[in-house]
Amino acid sequence: MSDLKGRVQQATGGTDDEQPEQAPVTDLAVSDTALQWLQSRATYFTDALPRHVDKAHFMSVALSVMPNLERCTHASVHQAFLACARFGLEPDGRQAAIIPYGEVATFQPMYQGLIELMYRHPRVDSVHFGWVRERDQWDYTPTEPSPRDFFHKPRVDLTEEERGPVILAYAFAWIDGRRSQVIILNRPQAEQIRNKYSKAYKKAERNNTKDSPWHTDFDAMWAKSCVLRLRKVVPTSTELAELVEMDDDLDDTTSAPPVIRGTVLARDDQAPGEDGAERQPWPTTAEPGSASREAGEQE
Repeated sequence: MSDLKGRVQQATGGTDDEQPEQAPVTDLAVSDTALQWLQSRATYFTDALPRHVDKAHFMSVALSVMPNLERCTHASVHQAFLACARFGLEPDGRQAAIIPYGEVATFQPMYQGLIELMYRHPRVDSVHFGWVRERDQWDYTPTEPSPRDFFHKPRVDLTEEERGPVILAYAFAWIDGRRSQVIILNRPQAEQIRNKYSKAYKKAERNNTKDSPWHTDFDAMWAKSCVLRLRKVVPTSTELAELVEMDDDLDDTTSAPPVIRGTVLARDDQAPGEDGAERQPWPTTAEPGSASREAGEQE
């Protein structure tokens, strides 16, 4: 699948409606080299994780993504996993995803990840995101006091197709027992955000590649834009502000990759051309199904 959603699902083995599961590993040699590489750098990622994130689970999810990143450079894979760890987001395709674009592994925070960071603020009780479809029952009257200003009742008696196309994305939070302003974003508004702010979209349009996230999975970016607007009306942690700033940098494909604060790369993790470093091959295994100690020592 060529679209962003397809690449996320391929990288995580999941779908929109179910938790991703690790795909069966058929090439044990590849599994060994991936595990070997991750283990040699485990402390980089686990030391960066917030205390509430289980280290073993994070590394397990990271390992499940590795087979799809074989052709990516060490530096980009390292940076992508470190970004996930820095913000405590699992690369499971729901909170965040690591998408291979050629030889570059790219960290892509998802709207669920932004919501996860909002939840971490002590004043935020809950965060809700939803889609309004054409045949749903809904009403928005901004002059009414909260929470009577907004109402949405999905047609549970109908399938999504029967409910009609999505017409609105909305998000709100409960803060100190009170509901925040409801953020509503229709499709034309999402397109305006895309056209005005997305450098990746503009570049893909100029090059006629149509491969930016806005091209390949418009709905995901629509949802993300809605949640990004919500952050302006909820208490914002330094962590969330940093993620939003990094996400802006990631969208600018014409600039150098953003630097993760606190990152220290081993020499073989440097990008090609930096201090004369060359791209290193992935470690090799002596036999399928067994890790090579010798290769690990060379790494």
